[in-house]
Amino acid sequence: MVSVATPATLIDDLRAALGADAVVAVPEALLTYDSDGSMLVSHPPDVVVLPATAEQAAEAVRLAARAGMPIVARGAGTGIAGGAVPLRGGVMISTARMDKTLSVDLRSRLAVVQPGVVNSDLNAYLAPRGYQFAPDPSSQRASTIGGNIATNAGGPHCLKYGVTSNHVLAVEVVDHTGQRYWTGDGVLDPVGYDVTGLIAGSEGTLGVVTAAIVRLTPLPESVRVVLALFPSVVAAAAAVSAVIAAGSLPTSLELMDHNAIRAVNQAYELGLPETTGTTALIIEVDGVNDGLDDQLDQIIAICRAHGAFDLRPARDPATQARVWTARKSVAGAIGRLAPAYYLVDTVVPRTKLPLMMEQVERLRAEYRLEVCNVAHTGDGNLHPLVLYDPRDPDQRRRAHDLAASVLELSIEHGGVVSGEHGIGLEKCEYLPRFFSPAELQLHATIHQVFNPTGCFNPAKIFPADTTPAELAAARAARLQQHDPARAAAAPAPGTFVAPETPAAAAELINACHHAGVAVIPTGGTAARSPDAVTVSTLRWHGPLLYEPDDLTIKVAAGTTLAELQALLAPHNQMLPLDIADPQRSIGSLVATATDGPRRLGYGSFRDWVLALEVLEPDGELVRLGAQVVKNVTGYDLVKLYVGSAGTLGLITAVALRLFPQPPASATLLAQMPDAATACTLLDALAASRLLPTAVEYLADRNGVMVAMRAEGHPAAVERHLREATALAQQRGGAVSVVRAADEAAFWQQTVSRYAPVADQALLRLSVWPARFAAALHTIEQAAQRRQVAVAVTAHALNGIIYLQVAGDPAQVAAYHAELVAAFPHTHLLASPPALVPQAPVWGQPPAALDRMRALKVAIDPYGRMHPAAFWFTNQPS
Repeated sequence: MVSVATPATLIDDLRAALGADAVVAVPEALLTYDSDGSMLVSHPPDVVVLPATAEQAAEAVRLAARAGMPIVARGAGTGIAGGAVPLRGGVMISTARMDKTLSVDLRSRLAVVQPGVVNSDLNAYLAPRGYQFAPDPSSQRASTIGGNIATNAGGPHCLKYGVTSNHVLAVEVVDHTGQRYWTGDGVLDPVGYDVTGLIAGSEGTLGVVTAAIVRLTPLPESVRVVLALFPSVVAAAAAVSAVIAAGSLPTSLELMDHNAIRAVNQAYELGLPETTGTTALIIEVDGVNDGLDDQLDQIIAICRAHGAFDLRPARDPATQARVWTARKSVAGAIGRLAPAYYLVDTVVPRTKLPLMMEQVERLRAEYRLEVCNVAHTGDGNLHPLVLYDPRDPDQRRRAHDLAASVLELSIEHGGVVSGEHGIGLEKCEYLPRFFSPAELQLHATIHQVFNPTGCFNPAKIFPADTTPAELAAARAARLQQHDPARAAAAPAPGTFVAPETPAAAAELINACHHAGVAVIPTGGTAARSPDAVTVSTLRWHGPLLYEPDDLTIKVAAGTTLAELQALLAPHNQMLPLDIADPQRSIGSLVATATDGPRRLGYGSFRDWVLALEVLEPDGELVRLGAQVVKNVTGYDLVKLYVGSAGTLGLITAVALRLFPQPPASATLLAQMPDAATACTLLDALAASRLLPTAVEYLADRNGVMVAMRAEGHPAAVERHLREATALAQQRGGAVSVVRAADEAAFWQQTVSRYAPVADQALLRLSVWPARFAAALHTIEQAAQRRQVAVAVTAHALNGIIYLQVAGDPAQVAAYHAELVAAFPHTHLLASPPALVPQAPVWGQPPAALDRMRALKVAIDPYGRMHPAAFWFTNQPS
C-alpha cells in the first residue's frame, strides 16, 4: 500500500486545468477520502480532483496518466467492499460536483445524467412526473448513479425490476489515455458487443464513467405491503416458494431475523416479537389498483397456511414507508446492539437460503458472535451482519473468519462471492476459489483491453498474488500454442459436424484452432460456409439443472424453445418469448439476442441470461456467471456473449431466469384510421398508468393496427382492456379482443412477420421511442419514392421496427441505403444477395467500435470464431 510519488508539477497542472477550488491536496483534507463505508482499510489519495464536467474529468485522467499515477473514481463513498479506497494513492476523481440531470425524455423513458447524481435525488425529480429509476440500494439517499453502476447495485425491489445494469442503456467513459467515448446512444439492441454491460459492475477498473443514459420505469399506480411474522426461517422460505408458485411475482420479498427485528424495534418502536427464531417477511406487490387487494389477500392466505402467526397489511403509503424505512435502516440500527458489524454479501439459489441460514446459526455458535440476518429472499441475496467489538483483536479476527466461512459455504452450494456490493478489496482472494484458471484469465483479458496500463483502481477485484497483465499473458500464451498432431484431427473447411457432447465439440474446436481453421457455431443442420467448419449443438438437449422454486433453469444449448416451454409448463412457469420458429435452439437465440413482443413487460435475453458455458477459440471450457439472479463477482461476461453471434466462442449451456405464468392474459386489437392516429394512441398508452406487456404496431396494405397485450390478475387485465378500448375508440379505432387460443394464434401470426421471406429483405431499425412516429413517416416516404412494398411490425413503445420489403432489387437496395443514412441502427437481417448486394448489413458503425474490435482481437486473436459475422470480426490480428 505504498503511494506513487506525486510529480511536483501534477498538482499545479490540475489546478490550472480544473481551477484551484477543484483540487484537494492538503494532507488533512485528503483523509476525508481515505476509506469507504466498509472501514476495511484506509489509505489517502495523493490528490483529489472534483470536476464538474466530463471534459474536466477527462483532462484529470490525461494529466494523471501522463504522470504515471493511479486513478480512482469515487461517488459518495458508501460502498462496503473497499472498492473506492485508493490503496496505492494516486489521483482520486470525486464526482460530487458532477451532479446534474442533463436531459429527460419521458416518452422514450430515459434520462441522461452525470455520475454524481444521487439516486434518491433523481427519483425525487422523477416521481411527480410518474417515473422512477428502479434500482434502490439501501444507501440510495447518499449513493450516486455512478457508484450504482460501478457495483451494479441492486436493492430490495430488484426481484421484479432487476439490478442497475438492467436500467443502464449506455455510458460515457474516459479511457486510460483521457479520451471520452460512448458505449451506445440509448437505443435498444445496437449491433456488436455489449460494452455497456461490461462497464456496469466493473468497479471503476475499466475507465471513469462521466455520464449515463438510464432507463426510466413508470411508477406503479398502487402498492400493497404485508409484514408477516413466522416462527422460523424455514417456514418463511416455504411461504416465499408458495407465493411464487401461485403465479405471483412480488416486487419485493425481504427477510429479517429476530436480531434484525430487535434492532429496528429499538430504533423505530415497531413492537414486533423478538423471540429467537422469529422471522419477519416483508412482501410487496404493485401495479394498477384493480386486483391488487385480491393479490395481497391471496398472499396473506398463503402466509397463514405456512405458519405465519402475525400478519400486518400496510395498504397506505405512510405505513408502507415506515416498514421500508425500518428494513433499509437495519444496518444503521445495529449500532444499538454492537459497536461494529461485518456485513457479508453473497447470493445463493433461493431454495438454498434456509440451509444457509441454518449454517450461519451454526457458525454463530462456533465463533461465539451474534449475527443479525437480513436477506433479499426473493433473489437469494443473504446479508449476515456479524456483530463484534473492533477494539477486541480476537473478536475482529473471529468476525472475519465467520464471514469467510459464510462465503465458502455459499460457493459450495452454488452461490457467488458477491451479489450487489462488489469484490473491491474485500473479496479479491476468493476469486480463484470461484473461477477456474481459464475463467480468471478471461476476466483479466477484459481488464487489459480497457485498462492496459493498470492505472484505473489498481489492486481491486483480482487476487493480490498476481496481476491482470500476468493472467492475460498466460491466456495469450495458451492460445499461441501449436500442436501439429492436434491440427491433423481438424476437419476440412466446409465440413458440417454435430458432436455428440460438448466435450467432443471442445476436442473438435481445439483441433481447428491448431490447424488454423475457422469455426462457425450453429444450432442448425447445415454447413454455413465453405471456408469454415460448422459446429452444431443440435444433439445437446434437455435440462441440466432445474429447481422450479428458484425460478431458474440451466439447459443444454441445443434445447429448442418449444422443448423449454414444454419443460416449464407443468410448473406454471415460462420464458416470455414468442418467435416465428420455436424449434430454434436456446443457444442460437442467445447468440443472436433474439427478442419478442413481450420485451416491453419482461425484458429480453440481456435481462434473462444468468450464466453460460462457453468453449473458447481453442476449445477451453469457461463458465460465465452463475445460476443465481444477482451476481457481481468479476465482470459481467454473460452480457458480452449475448448477441455476440458466435464470434467469441461456442455456447454449450445456458442458465435462464424464469417467470410465473400469469393468471390471465388478453390482447386488444385496435384497427386505426391511419399511421398518424395510431401514433397518438401509442402516445396515450405510454402516458397512461397501464402496464401492458406488449404494444405492437402493424401496418401493411390491409391497414394499420395497434395490438396491446395485458397479463396478470384478471381484474388488472380487464382494467387494461377497458382503458385501452376507450383510448382507441376516442381516436376512431375499431376494437376487438382475443383470448386463449385466438390470442396465441394472433401473436404467432404477428411474430411470423419478423421471419425471412423469399425474395424480400428483412430489416430492423432501432430508434428512441419518442422518434417512432417520425421514423414511420421517413419509412413511408422513402418507400413511396423507391416504389417498394413495406410491411411494418414494431415493438412500438420500445422503438424497435421490423420491415419486410419487396420490389425491384435496385430499388430495394436504394431504399435500404436511404434508411441506413437516416437511422444508424438499421440492420439487414435477411435478403437474397441479388436483392441487396454488398449492403452494410449492420448499419452505421457503433459508437464503441474500437473497443469491440479490441475485444474480438483479445479474446480471439487469430480470428477463428465466426470471422465474418460482424464487419469488425473478419480480420485476425
